Amino acid sequence: MTDVNDSSTQPWHAEPTRPTDLALLAPGTMLAERFRVVRLLGHGGQARVYEVFDTVLEQPCALKLLVTNEHLSTDAIEHLRNEVLLTRQINHPNVVRVHEFYVTENYVFFTMSLITGTPLTDVIDSSIHAKDVIHWFRQLLSALQACHETGIIHGDIKPANCIVNDQGDLIVVDFGIGRQDHQSPTTHFSAGYTAPELAQSHRATHASDRYALGKVLAALLQAGEQKSWASVELKHSRLRKLAENLQADEPEQRPSLASCTSALAPQQRHHALTLSVIAIMILVFAMLWFFQPAQNESNASSEKQVFTLAIASDDPTIAIAQLTHLMLQTEPQIYSVEPNAVAELTKQLGIRVLDSARERTRLAELTDAQYVLVLNQQIIAEQPHLLALLLRFPGEEVLLNETFLLSQETPRQLAQQVATQVSAQLGAGQSSAELTLNDKVADYLEQLQNAQNVGDTERAQGILKTMIETPEVGDFWRQQARAQLAMSEQNYTLAAQVLDGVIANYPDRADVLEQRAQVATALGDLQAARTFYRQALALDPMQPMWWFELAKLKIIQGEMKEAISQELTQALLGFRQQENQQGQGLVLNAFGVAYLRLAEVEQARDYFEMALPFRTADNQPVERITTLSNIATTAAILGDYAAAEEALREARDLGLQTGDELAVAHIENERGLLFEEQGLYQQALKHYKRALDLRLRSGDDYARSQSINNVAFINFLLGEFSLAEVYWRQALDIARAIDETATLHSIQISLAHLLILQGQFKQAEHLLAELISTTDKSPDAQSNTQLQVSRLNFALGRMQAAAEAADASVKIAEQLSDQRGLTESLLWQAEIALHLNQTGLSSEILATLRQHQEHFNHEQQLAFDWLQLMNGELQMSPQQFAERVLQTNLSRLLEMKILSELIYNFEFSKNQATWARLETILNETMYDAYFITLAARGDTESHQILLNKIRSFPSYWRNFELLQVLSNPSTETLAQEALEQLLENMNDSQRKAYTEQFNLQ
Repeated sequence: MTDVNDSSTQPWHAEPTRPTDLALLAPGTMLAERFRVVRLLGHGGQARVYEVFDTVLEQPCALKLLVTNEHLSTDAIEHLRNEVLLTRQINHPNVVRVHEFYVTENYVFFTMSLITGTPLTDVIDSSIHAKDVIHWFRQLLSALQACHETGIIHGDIKPANCIVNDQGDLIVVDFGIGRQDHQSPTTHFSAGYTAPELAQSHRATHASDRYALGKVLAALLQAGEQKSWASVELKHSRLRKLAENLQADEPEQRPSLASCTSALAPQQRHHALTLSVIAIMILVFAMLWFFQPAQNESNASSEKQVFTLAIASDDPTIAIAQLTHLMLQTEPQIYSVEPNAVAELTKQLGIRVLDSARERTRLAELTDAQYVLVLNQQIIAEQPHLLALLLRFPGEEVLLNETFLLSQETPRQLAQQVATQVSAQLGAGQSSAELTLNDKVADYLEQLQNAQNVGDTERAQGILKTMIETPEVGDFWRQQARAQLAMSEQNYTLAAQVLDGVIANYPDRADVLEQRAQVATALGDLQAARTFYRQALALDPMQPMWWFELAKLKIIQGEMKEAISQELTQALLGFRQQENQQGQGLVLNAFGVAYLRLAEVEQARDYFEMALPFRTADNQPVERITTLSNIATTAAILGDYAAAEEALREARDLGLQTGDELAVAHIENERGLLFEEQGLYQQALKHYKRALDLRLRSGDDYARSQSINNVAFINFLLGEFSLAEVYWRQALDIARAIDETATLHSIQISLAHLLILQGQFKQAEHLLAELISTTDKSPDAQSNTQLQVSRLNFALGRMQAAAEAADASVKIAEQLSDQRGLTESLLWQAEIALHLNQTGLSSEILATLRQHQEHFNHEQQLAFDWLQLMNGELQMSPQQFAERVLQTNLSRLLEMKILSELIYNFEFSKNQATWARLETILNETMYDAYFITLAARGDTESHQILLNKIRSFPSYWRNFELLQVLSNPSTETLAQEALEQLLENMNDSQRKAYTEQFNLQ
């Protein structure tokens, strides 16, 4: 992905370096079947940087080739991947954009923005103007702040790692990714820019970065033209003193980056007062779907630390656990995780709390708990007792280990005793004024209305300032003006503080409560916004727009059904009573959005079509584009591609007429969906990318997160796993920041699926644990979560848990009447049965699937036919089926899966097209397909690689089966251990079918 703020520049201009042991790549060389080498740009240490052309995105970029793959272990590659992903989180105009990480058969590399410009080392060789010294240092300071806020220490700040681009801006490059794998900790520090303490510690810190910053400032000052300092406000001596302080020998004596920013005394930014904000001042409410969240600068809290406690119980003690939880909730210093949620987590992920310290540590990590309370019924001296075991993590320090006789106490009494002891261990304890709209106030409000009518933002701000300075206006209206001025300058934190004071003095002002809800939304505090809207509506229920805004927040947070039955219905009735055509169109479209999120596509389409007549091309062209795009979405999902294309054609024409970039982005997004539904993934990616580029320029965070999610998903389907992961993690951060629950859950589920396919089970488990513990999931998110839980458990050989989760996913999808979700869950359920040799069960599931066949998309149909083939129910040879796969537009994911399973389970000649295609598309990161392909190759080298891989994945469900293929006497013990582990985690029917498959006793 290219950042729209990037100046498209080249990092790592060549400076004198020692040659590397990497072979030079000739121009025209293709990497990852995507990047075509154009030329070598520079090298240093053990890396080379090339200009390459991205043939997928059709644009140039830079590629840093780190090392040949054969030199790296799996852990080293994972470490590099994490470095790149961490660096990728920095989104700052003065920091080079790192894009994606790749591991191919021969190379490890990552890509980034291509920068054209001049290294700062060359710039400071000649005289530079004082204003450039200040400008570049300010940009370097801001870039370093962005790094530190992201948790990254650059470690090599110097002029050679800064480039002045063609627009005259300074860009920081080269984070030294990968150097620690090949050099000692000290060798990558640059002479002249290394802090004194690094000679002993060999480890870069925030303070050592500041030392290097001071060195760069000193170099800039030395190059500055002396005469030019007379034309700038900042004094040369002031910056020289700052440079000296930054280079202090003692790290703690170096000024902070915040102090450096203050020393530069930047000019204050004045934000324009937008028309929509002025409208809020006069009309109190605005018809806006989403607000751009501002950063919420929270003050340092003086509150005591709150401890998180997870209570794990067995079935006989769950009631006591629940009562203990309720009692502990009254303690302000203790946050107790809901015991039922903990029980569900331990059940689904197979956590056996009493078995070992490792299992208890696992529970603490997954619940982010510092303390775990284990409640368990035990028989002591033939009497049932309650064991209460309180542990502190990390370290599993035992704080409480008590037993209570169950027969002598009621559950409430037992819970009270446990809660009292836990509390002791954790140290917990126990206006009214006249509101007069006088002539002066009325006059000011009229002036504000006039300013709003002509869009004169400067005049509007002046009127507000005058109101604040005029005592005759009265305290209420002065505070209102102060709040509106803060909102106009996008200082929402100040606006919240002012409005809180107004509410304290005037608690029955519904309009003020609604304004406070708007501010809470802008700050991203959606729960607070909902509370303020409810309070406002309790005082004034005849405000349909307020009902709509509250419904919107509920939809964002996944509470679609409640929004439909309550707030949206109230909003529609209110707008109908007012005969407000635009309001009715707005709410009917929102009904469609809510039903679409519930996967009730036909009903969603009906509401979108009802909304369309209210949103005419003359009166609401942009809104009409939105609804047309929504109609296209639902039509495409339902397979009505002609209707989808017709709606998009009208939307496109309107978008071109209005010149609205966001409307065009919406259309591009829908075109992407249209191609995706038809399996034309490369075309879909191009349209999704166009939508993303437009939304990065003009959209809000919600729209950006949606577009990033779409781009990630297509890359996932195309087998571009590294790129998909980077995009999804970026979208995840945005969705969390804006508290957009439905999108957040969708991204978490997709990312979990990706991590499972890549064998990153621990990360996947953490994501799924977070999802399982979330109580506000929509039903489709619940079904999809269960599906991924099943996939994870299956991959790790926990077959009983995998089958139970798959069954739960199917049942939820059936309750929702979600045909697509139901098909996916049933296909997976059939695959589990097939792999475990449960042929009778797989036949039953396939029979159920046939009843839903009319709803299949083309990929689901092919997956269904593959399962029939494997189960002996398809009248076609494996070779014929492979030919069909090769001639079908498929996601790379499904293609790799089916072809690898075919060559593993059936005889295919090495000169057949199936083998050739598989070798071309095979991706080692998709370990399942890779493992069975290694097994099918049959040569000694492939089998040795496979054996090494099996040792890296000790819990992989297929290990016993693959070790049987290897048939190596030295691995018999390993095979027996794999078999015992697998059988232990099966139910009786699974165990019976599996042992019959391998003729095991």
